[in-house]
Amino acid sequence: MSDTHDEIEQTKRAVALFNREGVGHVLHAGDFVSPFMREPLRELKSPLTGVFGNNDGDRVLITEKFSAVPGLTIAGTFARFEAGGMRIGLLHGNDRVLFETLAACGNLDLLVYGHTHKPEVRRAGSLLIVNPGEVYGHLTGKSTVAIVDTEKRDAEIVEL
Repeated sequence: MSDTHDEIEQTKRAVALFNREGVGHVLHAGDFVSPFMREPLRELKSPLTGVFGNNDGDRVLITEKFSAVPGLTIAGTFARFEAGGMRIGLLHGNDRVLFETLAACGNLDLLVYGHTHKPEVRRAGSLLIVNPGEVYGHLTGKSTVAIVDTEKRDAEIVEL
């Protein structure tokens, strides 16, 4: 998921979808915007790793609020970890040079980004690149998330 932009109701829908589908780990590619976005996300049945976007205001308070809930982690502006047998990179995507460098580095299986609000699933060689679009839904008119199948190493965009 990405670009929730304080949209609580759509975020609740995304959380319900992730819980219903049994998603093992939720990634948030930034632009929570404010600390109160923790509340709908605390209902997740799986861990969440998030990064900051260009519109996240009080990063110290957002980090503090999220870290008070077990399973909710804000990793800063970039996260690299392994889950489901995949080496994953997570960033907001507003730094194009960083995004392109990560996409070309060759040591990731999945690169998730946001910022553009436009959903995308594509491959660059063996790298799966996913932009889940926007949960917010007001910029493009569609509220979307992505679900990655780590066994098939593929993803689908799901409209909320």
